[in-house]
Amino acid sequence: MTRLTHPLPVKATVASHFIERCATRFSPEEIRQAIAELVAHNQLDMASALCAAGLSLYPNSEDILCISALLAELEQDWSSAQLHLENLLELQGANTRATVWHHLIRVVRCQLDIRQSLELAQQAVSLHPSDRLLQDELHALLEEATERVLSPSTDLAQ
Repeated sequence: MTRLTHPLPVKATVASHFIERCATRFSPEEIRQAIAELVAHNQLDMASALCAAGLSLYPNSEDILCISALLAELEQDWSSAQLHLENLLELQGANTRATVWHHLIRVVRCQLDIRQSLELAQQAVSLHPSDRLLQDELHALLEEATERVLSPSTDLAQ
């Protein structure tokens, strides 16, 4: 348990404890850990509230952006996940890991934007040419894009 959630009984809410103490006393890392614990205990509403608080306190924290993106993905809130991942990408710049790119590609793909997913995959592979997951994602997107291009002509022939 983290400092943020440790003194709380399992059924108590983190919010009451969090409000009791000054929110800025907690680091982004501690907030991230508390969010992860809340998710592990299936307290998604409280985890979302803590994400929102963390984002307002530390809008440029990689820890908060990462956990917020993951929680948004878990909740299938693709547009929020995309926003957090794009902010993380901008914050990390050239140091962005392949994993972040992979999540962003998948989130955009879940929104059925194959063109943007393909563009992101191409960019990601150019930055991380040896990453197998990104190469596989790019290959799958190229196949899907090809099928979509060929599919209308097939329909016309029938």
